[in-house]
Amino acid sequence: MKQAFILRGLPGSGKSHYAFSLAEELVGGDETRYVICSTDDYFLQTDGSYQFDKTKLSEFHNLNLARFINSLAEGIELVIVDNTNIRRWEYVAYSAAAHAMGYQVKEVVVGEVKDKSLQHLYQKRNIHHVALRTISNMARQFEW
Repeated sequence: MKQAFILRGLPGSGKSHYAFSLAEELVGGDETRYVICSTDDYFLQTDGSYQFDKTKLSEFHNLNLARFINSLAEGIELVIVDNTNIRRWEYVAYSAAAHAMGYQVKEVVVGEVKDKSLQHLYQKRNIHHVALRTISNMARQFEW
């Protein structure tokens, strides 16, 4: 059965860890059987450092969606979207594409969104240095 997972959650909530754990559990970590699509990948530099550029965000989200759709078209067994997906419009195209290509689609909220103490933890452990104020704003905007 072909499956697509749309991960949602605040920066630092554990989405990337969850994505790799899911791949390990469902396909034994066999890299020929899964793809994790993360817009963050496009901000990685050749030296492996992460350089966020807000002006590139829209372009990189479109590239990530294209990678997701290409993975579906290739028939990859497990395709995972590892983005914050705070608002519905941010992930609806992923869901529609996966449904159209016959995938079972599951939306997973990783972590607790509204818990202020966890927002502090997420700020400390997110690898992209997203500020607590930004994380709190994202939590307020989160659409269920």
